[in-house]
Amino acid sequence: MTAHTISDKTTLVAACDLLTNDFGSEFVILNLRDGVYYGLEDVGASIWRCLQTPVTVGAICDEVVSEYEVTQPRCERDVRAFIAELASHELVEIRELGD
Repeated sequence: MTAHTISDKTTLVAACDLLTNDFGSEFVILNLRDGVYYGLEDVGASIWRCLQTPVTVGAICDEVVSEYEVTQPRCERDVRAFIAELASHELVEIRELGD
């Protein structure tokens, strides 16, 4: 998945094969499939909180824009790139309607 294939209506959720720990402004994630740890801070941690239930990219962007000083176009571009990075490490799943 690339940032260009992710639309505002794409629905995502955190993958189920993960162990996570919330340290307030930081998340530590262990991918049980490959044994790799990941750390997310600040905006990444806010996005990760959104991903705990199925959510659209548009809703994530709305949350980030309301919480941080960023324009909608920049937020959409950056969130899509971040989601693509998470997907490349199998940390998120794409959910289609009805899943």
